[in-house]
Amino acid sequence: MHVKGSGGVKRAVRIVRLQARHYPWAVKFDIASYYKSIDHHVLLDLLTATGTSPHMQALVADYLQLPDKSKSGKGMVAGGAISPLLGALYLYPLDKAMEQPEKKGRILYRRFMDDFIILAKSRHTFKSAIRTVHRVLADLKLTLHPVKRFIGRTEKGFDFLGYQIHPDRKLCPSATSLHRLTERARRLYEQGASIKRLRQYVTRWHRWLLGGLDELVTTKGGVTKYWVYVLKHLHISGATVRT
Repeated sequence: MHVKGSGGVKRAVRIVRLQARHYPWAVKFDIASYYKSIDHHVLLDLLTATGTSPHMQALVADYLQLPDKSKSGKGMVAGGAISPLLGALYLYPLDKAMEQPEKKGRILYRRFMDDFIILAKSRHTFKSAIRTVHRVLADLKLTLHPVKRFIGRTEKGFDFLGYQIHPDRKLCPSATSLHRLTERARRLYEQGASIKRLRQYVTRWHRWLLGGLDELVTTKGGVTKYWVYVLKHLHISGATVRT
């Protein structure tokens, strides 16, 4: 869903939220230390398989080796110009495995970079999909994050791309999303940002929360709810706000 023209985060969240009630089982994984774990040989082999020219492969090989001072053959700069493209390509084998004919109609799979979710219609298909994930990631020499995961019934609700998703409820921000909101606000405040500046930041964040998902996201409390939440976590008193 990160590929241009695919709709990005909001379309991925919309699809998963609207389809969740049709799939009783869900598994959501993150990759542990994704960019640091990328194996250079595996990536170059993937480029060969996609028909990338030898010249381009040589450029990528040089790009990968620059930060690899210890010659480990692993890792890639997260903020590099072509890192998002290469990072997206690295999990392409997982995409293909989830598109196999026997899985069609039985699972819903969506990925945004290294953050992916699988919804399944039966326990058997659910377990089969998990086995496929482990097999493909082993081939790619990747490890699943031990904490950032959900395995169970969709009716319990789960986090995906910054939202808490439940098949019968409105979307709301995940705990991780709220933590990022308060930490960013804290940094701004510590750098001398005014109360007005903080409020503007929270307002923009709230617009992002609703953007593209208006009818699916809870609006209870509006932006004020999150503004009060930030003030509480930053221990800013009402008197400070009024002045």
